[in-house]
Amino acid sequence: MSSIGAIVRGNLRNNAVHFALASVGVIVGIAAFAFFLALGAGVREVVLGKIFPLDQLEVIAKSMSLDVGPVSLGLASDVLDETAAQQLRGVAGVRGVYPKMKLTAPAIGLGGKEIIGNDIRTELIIDGVDPALVQGEFSGADQFREVPEPAAAPTACSDESACAKDQYCGKPYRGGPGKVCRDYVPVIASPHMLEIYNGSLRRAYNLPRLNPDYLVGVSLEMRVGASMVQAAEKDELLFERLKLVGFSDKAVPLGVTLPLSQVARYNVHFGSPEAATRYHSIIIKIESKDQVAAVAKAIEELGFEVTDGGAEQAGFLISVFVLVFSLLSTIIVGIAAVNIMHVFFMLVYERQREIGIMRAVGARRSDIQRIILGEAACVGLLAGAIGVGLAYAASRVFDYISAQHLPDFPYKPETYFAFSVDLVALALGFAAGFCVLGAWLPARRAARMDPAAVLTGR
Repeated sequence: MSSIGAIVRGNLRNNAVHFALASVGVIVGIAAFAFFLALGAGVREVVLGKIFPLDQLEVIAKSMSLDVGPVSLGLASDVLDETAAQQLRGVAGVRGVYPKMKLTAPAIGLGGKEIIGNDIRTELIIDGVDPALVQGEFSGADQFREVPEPAAAPTACSDESACAKDQYCGKPYRGGPGKVCRDYVPVIASPHMLEIYNGSLRRAYNLPRLNPDYLVGVSLEMRVGASMVQAAEKDELLFERLKLVGFSDKAVPLGVTLPLSQVARYNVHFGSPEAATRYHSIIIKIESKDQVAAVAKAIEELGFEVTDGGAEQAGFLISVFVLVFSLLSTIIVGIAAVNIMHVFFMLVYERQREIGIMRAVGARRSDIQRIILGEAACVGLLAGAIGVGLAYAASRVFDYISAQHLPDFPYKPETYFAFSVDLVALALGFAAGFCVLGAWLPARRAARMDPAAVLTGR
C-alpha cells in the first residue's frame, strides 16, 4: 500500500496542471454546496432556535364559532381548566404542563423615564404563567416567583429606607392616602419585543438602542382596572409596581408576563372566584424535538387544539431553500465529475505504457484501479477543502456587508452561517465521492489493459 501511495503522490505532482483545471468545477460546486448548507443551518438556528422554539407547544381549547358578517359568535368555551391540565400531563412525551392565563381586566402602565428620558403611559397586555416554566432559563429567573397577598396592615413609609429589601414605598394596593411598603411584582418580557424596538421603532422615533442587561431591574407603575380607552371606577383600581427580572420566549410577545397567581388574583377581583381556575392556554414542554408531531397528534385526539406559531412553515421554507440550492450545487459538481472522467480518460491514454510496465512487473488489476481512484480521491479532497475555504470566506464577506450596510432588524444575527464539523466532513466526502465516481470508468479501463498489447504497440 505504501508503494501505491508513493505512485499516487508522484502522479499528482506530474499531472498537477491537468488536475487543477479538472477540479475547478468541483471547487465551485462544493463552495456553493457548503455556502448554502451553512446558510440554511445558520438561519434555521436563528428562526427555530430563537423565534420559534421547537421544544414546546401551546394548547388551547377547541372552539366553535359562527361568523355573522364582521362578528364572530363563540359557540364553545375558549378556556381550559385543571382537569384539562391533568389530561395533558398524561400524554406520552410530555415532560411539563404549564397553564397560562390572560388578564381579563384593562391595565395601564406608567414609566420609562430612566430608559428613554420621559415617562410614557400605555395600555398593557398582560398574561400570567407558572414560574416553574422559566426557572433556570436566564440569570435571575429565581426572582420570577409568586408574590404574597398584600398585607392587611402594611407598614407606612415616606421613602425606601423604611421598607425591607426588595420592597418599595408606594401607593396602597387598593389606593388611598399615604404610602406603604409594597412587594414588587416580578415580570418577564419577550425578546421579540426588544428585537422589534431595536430593529425598527427606535430608528423611527430617534430613540436609544436598549441593552437587555441594562433593562433588567427597571420598574413600571401599573394600575389594574384603568384604561386609556374608557374611564374607570377609582374604587376598583389596584396599584402595583412591576419590576423586570429577565427576558424569555415564554413571555407574551407584545406585553409583560406576571406570575400566574398574580393574574388570577386580578381576574377574581374584577370577575368571579371561578376566574382563578380558567386558563386561556397551556404550554407543553416536550421531552424531545423528535416527539413534537406525535405529541401534537395525541393532544388533538383528546379534543384540544395546538396553536401554530409558524415554526412548521418556517422550517419547511428553510428546508426547501436549502434543498433547491443544494441540488443546484450537486448539478455543478456532477458536471465537474464528467470533466474529471474526461481528464482521467486522457491521462490513462497518455500513461498506457506506464500502466503496461506496472502490470508486467506484477501489479494487479486492483492495484491499477486503486492508483487511479486514489488520485481522484486526493483531487476531490483537495478541491473540497478549497471549496469549503471559499465558502467560509464568502460567508465572512456576507456577514461584514450585513453588519456594515444593512440596518438593524428584529433578530439580526452576528452571523448568518453555521459551519459545523459535520458540514465540512459532508462537503469533503461529497467532493471526494463525485471525483471517485467520475474516475471509476477510466480506472476500470486502465485495469483491463493487456500489458503485452500495450508494450508491443498492438
